[in-house]
Amino acid sequence: MKYTNELKVGGTLLVAALIFVLGVRYFEDLPLFKPTYDLNVEFENAGGLIAGNVVRVNGVTIGSVSKVAISEETGKVEVAFHVGNSIPVTEGTYATIGGFDALGVVRMDLVLGPPTAPRIPEGGYVEGRTGADMIGEVTARAPELLGKVDSVLIGLNGMLSATTELVDNPGSDLRMTLTAMNGSVQALESILVQERDRIGRVMGGVEALTQDLDAAMGDDGERVKELMEGLDTTLSEVDATLAEVRTMSSELTAVLASMNNGEGTLGLMLKDPGLYHRMDSTLAAVNSLLADFQQDPGRYLKEMRIVDLF
Repeated sequence: MKYTNELKVGGTLLVAALIFVLGVRYFEDLPLFKPTYDLNVEFENAGGLIAGNVVRVNGVTIGSVSKVAISEETGKVEVAFHVGNSIPVTEGTYATIGGFDALGVVRMDLVLGPPTAPRIPEGGYVEGRTGADMIGEVTARAPELLGKVDSVLIGLNGMLSATTELVDNPGSDLRMTLTAMNGSVQALESILVQERDRIGRVMGGVEALTQDLDAAMGDDGERVKELMEGLDTTLSEVDATLAEVRTMSSELTAVLASMNNGEGTLGLMLKDPGLYHRMDSTLAAVNSLLADFQQDPGRYLKEMRIVDLF
């Protein structure tokens, strides 16, 4: 046919273009057959960001950067990017540039706004914020850091030189201290060698004591458990005895209170002053009788006969 070759070439170019488009979308981590959502953001410094760098949210790639250029109106870096149409880029969302510029691994991170906020229209602008480039900051401050490191090394070298001089000087305090420490270590080593057998016996005694303690405790602490149960029983008996003592104390207190109130025989005896005077007069009469008997016993015995006595 007249147009066969032209159709083949056209079909081949169409398929190649389709494969190219799909490949670009695949390598940009974009959905192959779903629409994208184009947005813009401005930065003071691009930080090494180029077209093709990924756009991430919470560590997940959701799109890629499509263009990085200097804005003629503001002089800032204008970045165009696209994300999946299902991503809710709402008002309050802001973007930062992360990664390591020195290593060529740069990305743009989005921090999404509140889900209830209105969605930014396609082609709209997202707020751009400056992120920290640790490698860049270290590179910028490298001369200052090298100067500080050099001063530290110079001070360390001086300290090592002074230490070497002190060690080499036999009369220095450091040399004498090290010598004394060396002597102490040698003396300790000599003592350990001399007392090695005694230390062995002590360790053996400790091991035997540990074994005896394990035996006393029994398997899985059964003997200790029995001892604790016996102690618990003893404490219960002590509690019961103390309860009885408290009861007896209460009863004794009640009896003493009754006696103090003059209740009962003992209470009447304690509270009756006449009984005291009668007993006092009776004892006085008995004392008088005994005194008279001692002075003149015959007066009382002359009327008695032996038969009456026995």
